[in-house]
Amino acid sequence: MDRVERIQGAVLMQAYGDALGAPFEFSSERVEWIDRLRPYVGSAGPHGLWSVPASPGTGTDDVRYAWVFMELACQVQRAPDAREIAKRFVEIYERPAAFFPRHAQLARNQFSMWEGVSSGYLGRESLNYLGISSDVLATRSVGLNYPTIAGMLALPFMGLLYAGEPERAYCAAYEAAFFDVAYAREATALLAASQSLALAGIEPCEIIERTLALDPLRLGGYFGRPFVVDNLPSLLRRARGKQGVDLVEFLSFELRHFSAFDPYRALSTAFCALLAHGDVPIRALEVAVNQFELDSDGNWLRYADVDCYASITGGLVGALCGVGALPRDSILCCVDSNKQAYGFDIEDSADRFADLLVNKL
Repeated sequence: MDRVERIQGAVLMQAYGDALGAPFEFSSERVEWIDRLRPYVGSAGPHGLWSVPASPGTGTDDVRYAWVFMELACQVQRAPDAREIAKRFVEIYERPAAFFPRHAQLARNQFSMWEGVSSGYLGRESLNYLGISSDVLATRSVGLNYPTIAGMLALPFMGLLYAGEPERAYCAAYEAAFFDVAYAREATALLAASQSLALAGIEPCEIIERTLALDPLRLGGYFGRPFVVDNLPSLLRRARGKQGVDLVEFLSFELRHFSAFDPYRALSTAFCALLAHGDVPIRALEVAVNQFELDSDGNWLRYADVDCYASITGGLVGALCGVGALPRDSILCCVDSNKQAYGFDIEDSADRFADLLVNKL
């Protein structure tokens, strides 16, 4: 399998995972098992779907972030750096119709959460937070003062730009994730590192082992190793041998105290799914997309942020297994539905992104 197929696989499986979970994100309506693309009949929202009702295969903010990232990389002809990412987010907020002409107001609303931290990072005044210094704004993340999966969504393919170079991928992602706080930045970097190894065709067990041995920026200290690499190995050992429904129930219970947006939870899900079902990537996505939250008595409450877990898992598993692991009709369903909803062709972006990575870097 060549690198182009793996890059296309990462992009299109990310979109597929997003679309797989889109109708069920935080839904309290339980189905027996999420295993196919379904239509969406809920309400439109800035971080969800913009066109409703939506046909099967339509994604959420995950696929829109993926498209923005690839287009920016193709524009600058390399891995975008933190300033370029911040500028792009502010540009979309200020001129949403230039990027999403069909949904300018929803685009502005989606990127409003980035305007403050991006403006602060760039050292400029924020339109939304007048009178607050850029130094303060630069530390506000996306408006949540706890670790989130923002970096994994905004930088979904950073690791693909450094095939077989996990330390470089780690450092590039960490440096670009200016908005992440606490161990979120580490998790974003680890995802990029694992994706770098997957693109090189490394086997799942070795991907995880080498990734969790990384600390190139010396994030650890006197009181221990960095949070994710210090805690995740134990979870992986306890998950060993579990697959399918058993793995879903195990992860949902073990990670129940973490926020649905938590990066440790998302990365744990992706790594466990890869180890359990790396040879059947669609099954790995099903593990991610069926994750749920529990009430105070330990009973099923609702689905978690499953479109994000599945898109993150898809971007990793797809880099290993390639585009051929996903049925062509599923690819076309996602490509056509997202084109209809948002006006962009995710497959065309994937092709140009792959050309950049393989032929121009």
